[in-house]
Amino acid sequence: MSKFSRMMDIVMYLQARSLVKAQELADMLETDLKTVYRDIESLRTANIPIEAKSGRYGGFYIPKDFYFKAPKLTPEEIAVLFFAGEILVKKNGFMFEKDFKTALSKLKNTLAKEEINISSDKISSISYEIESLKTRLWENLFYIIEKCISEKKSIDVEYYTLSRDEVKRRTLDPYHLIYKNGAWYLIAFCHWRKEVKIFRVDRIKSIDETGIPFKIKKGFSLRDYLKNSWQITRGEEADVVVRFFPPASRLVKEMEWLPTQKIIEEKDGTIIFSAKVSGLMEIKRWILGYGSQAEVLKPQSLREEISSEIKKMLKHYTSTGKRHKTAEKEDNKN
Repeated sequence: MSKFSRMMDIVMYLQARSLVKAQELADMLETDLKTVYRDIESLRTANIPIEAKSGRYGGFYIPKDFYFKAPKLTPEEIAVLFFAGEILVKKNGFMFEKDFKTALSKLKNTLAKEEINISSDKISSISYEIESLKTRLWENLFYIIEKCISEKKSIDVEYYTLSRDEVKRRTLDPYHLIYKNGAWYLIAFCHWRKEVKIFRVDRIKSIDETGIPFKIKKGFSLRDYLKNSWQITRGEEADVVVRFFPPASRLVKEMEWLPTQKIIEEKDGTIIFSAKVSGLMEIKRWILGYGSQAEVLKPQSLREEISSEIKKMLKHYTSTGKRHKTAEKEDNKN
C-alpha cells in the first residue's frame, strides 16, 4: 500500500471513530508503529487536525467539527482522471495498480449517474496505446523498493548484468524509480561500484531490506544525472553530429530528442542534427534505425562503429542469402 493510500485510510478511520490507538491503526493498515506515527505527522503537516489524548483510554482522534470533504470536480476533470486510470492500468498495469483502482472506485461511488455517463462518453472517443508492463510479476519487489526509497533505507539485491551474463549480490541505496521505453529502472548508489548507477528492475532476481539508513550523496540531482542521456543509459559525454537526408530529415526535425539538440536546415532538404549526449550506445541504435538516410559526421569513433556495424549486417545478409538459396534447393528436391 502506498503512503498516500495509508494516509487517506487513517483519515477515514479516525473520522468514523472516537479514539483510536496507534497499534489499532497499525493492525488496520498492516504496517508498523513507526510508519503510523510518520503518516500522522505528514497529515498534521498537511493541516489535518489529528489530536492525541494520553492515558490508558486515550488515542488519536479528529475533532467532530472537522469534515474532510472531497473537492467538487467538473465532468472534464472526472473524465481526465478515468482516462489516466485506463492508461496506467492498461494491459499488465503499473506498480500502484491496486491502490489506483481502489481510489478510482471510491471516486466513482461519490459521483452521480449523470456524471459517470458524461465521463464515459468523453473517454470512449479517445484511445491511447502504451507498452505492456509486467509489474504484476514483481509487486513485492516494487513495494520494498518504494518503501526503502521513502524511508531512505539500503537494500540488498541479486542483480543480473546483461553484458557480463552474471548475477551478483549488491547493496544499493535506492534514490528513484523511473519508467522509460517499456521498462522500470531504479537509480541507486551502488556500494560495490561506489557510484550512482541505473538498474533495470526486471533484472533484480531477489531483494532484502537491510534496515540500514542512508543519506543521498551531497550534490546529487536527478535532473543533472539524466539530462544528456539519449534514453536511460549513461556514459562519457560526446558531441554528436549527424546529417539526415529526406524523408528522415523531415521526421527528425519535428521532434525534440534532447534539450541540447540543434538543427541546421540545408537547401537540398537535408538537416545537420547536433547534440551533447551521455553515452553513444543508445543513439547509435537510433541512427542505425534510419538506414541510408543518416550519416554520422562526428565523433569519428561513432562513425567507425556504425560503419563496422553496417559491414557486419551486410555479411549476415550475404551469407544468409547463400544459405537461403541452398535451403530453397533442398525444399525443391523434397
